[in-house]
Amino acid sequence: QGDQGGERVLQRRWTTFLKAQLLCSHPEDGFPFNVLQDVFVLTPGELRWRETLFYGVFTSQWNKGGLGSSAVCAFPMHSVQRAFGGLYKEVNRETQQWYTDTGPVPEPRPGMCITSHTRHLKINSSLQMPDRVLNFIKDHFLMDSPVRSQPLLLQSRLRYQQIGVHRAQGLHGTYDVLFLGTDDGRLHKAVRVNHRVHIIEEIRLFPTGQPVLQLLLDQDQAGAGHGRAGAGARGLVYAATYTAVAQVPFANCSLYRSCGECVLARDPFCAWSRGACRRATLHPPAHPQLWAQDIEDADTERLCQLANASQPRPRVLLPPASGSPCQRIQLPPNAVRPLPCQLLSNLASRRWLHNGAPVNASYLVLPDGALILVGSPERAGTYECWSLEEGFRKLMASYCVSMQEPAHGLPNPSRKVATGRDTLETVSTSRSTSAVGSAAARLDGKTYWTEFLVMCVLFAAAILVLALFLLHRHRDGMKALLEPGDPSRHQKPPRKPVESLPLNGSSLPSAVPEHKGYQALQDNYIVSTPVHEPLGPPRAFSESEKRPLHVRDSFVEVSPACQRPRVRLGSEIQDSVV
Repeated sequence: QGDQGGERVLQRRWTTFLKAQLLCSHPEDGFPFNVLQDVFVLTPGELRWRETLFYGVFTSQWNKGGLGSSAVCAFPMHSVQRAFGGLYKEVNRETQQWYTDTGPVPEPRPGMCITSHTRHLKINSSLQMPDRVLNFIKDHFLMDSPVRSQPLLLQSRLRYQQIGVHRAQGLHGTYDVLFLGTDDGRLHKAVRVNHRVHIIEEIRLFPTGQPVLQLLLDQDQAGAGHGRAGAGARGLVYAATYTAVAQVPFANCSLYRSCGECVLARDPFCAWSRGACRRATLHPPAHPQLWAQDIEDADTERLCQLANASQPRPRVLLPPASGSPCQRIQLPPNAVRPLPCQLLSNLASRRWLHNGAPVNASYLVLPDGALILVGSPERAGTYECWSLEEGFRKLMASYCVSMQEPAHGLPNPSRKVATGRDTLETVSTSRSTSAVGSAAARLDGKTYWTEFLVMCVLFAAAILVLALFLLHRHRDGMKALLEPGDPSRHQKPPRKPVESLPLNGSSLPSAVPEHKGYQALQDNYIVSTPVHEPLGPPRAFSESEKRPLHVRDSFVEVSPACQRPRVRLGSEIQDSVV
């Protein structure tokens, strides 16, 4: 704030500008998260500035375990001071590489603010800094030691983009509550406890594809309204995306319906008292022993017994949507039906019980926790889905399954059987010899007649397209076959007989001698022309007529007496000259 620049060096520029790397890396393999997305400075007060914490959201330019990996790290003030009080780095202008400068550091220390030590040296302003100190800052603005930290929270399936931190006062201590905005429009509320971060809840703020671009905390209302009821005492979170702004209170304790849920949430704003989960900061407890809150261990068994000592409550909380202890279901034979079970906490585990015993491996449980039942007599009974977390059990769903008896005789279309919210039509499954009975005696199941017709139409269309393609490809041959006229004109002319002897009447040599530098013609190139006698006087041939029109019209003859081969060009035989 008091930096006015130098008098001759660094005029109108920062003289206290220094940089240090924030290193947030995985503790096991050292994988770095080197891209800083957002930072939040949590300062308890002006007099306690040494307790300042720098919370940062980091991602990595490399992918590890998923495309959306991110981490949350915290850097205390003493680590930052240690880094800025260490050695400096200097860049080599020839190699453009940074190296550690181990030379002497000028006095006063470059980059420091005006303190009592500098005033003792008669330096009361940055304008009075010596030039040697300012010249040192120009080339040594990067610190050698990074500010190191380990991730408090790791996410491998989503990216955090915004962060806000509020220091909340619980029943037994002070805790840092983190509000984290994701790149898909969700808000995570978490608490830092025991050197790690516990996610309290997840809230969908915006549709998928709209990231949280800005996150602001209205902490003045949370502090000014302490001890008063009303909207102004809640504390608010404001989140913004491209086209909308959302407002969310710091806590909504009414979501937790039981003592176990309230304690397991580990929300510093909420505590269980007098049969409900209440806002602890809005109602200062006159008797803390009647309030149940445990941020560190979440001991539900001990705290819920103490809190409910005056008002006994059952340990089993039934789902509010169910009006009876169990939902009755009639399952037709060989029918398949899922039994859903949705957990309120992502940290809880599921346990299915059939008539009080855990289900065996013959049952199929889907990834979302639904139990698949196939209609058979041994599957009848009571099914319960329990949520287990930190020793606390909660009944999430209960089903009473019975097998539906098949009706005998012809089916009655007007007969309906209602089972809960489902309406099943009862039909006969017995055999019938009549045509009407055969058509009516069927199971009320899904048929694939529509799909079969669609597949038949597609298959016929594919055959038709293939036939049209073949006809188009062989259209010339089809035209020749369909043209009217004498079919004999389409026949190929007969081939000429092969000449067996040369024109001079001598027999062919048994073996053609090798002539160096020439290529012998194969037998398949030896063809003949029909022998004819000239009717008139011999006429002179032009040069174009003497030249053979095709290689099959040429013949090479090698005479034993003369090694010069004789070549027949058309109807004349001449000695070849090479």
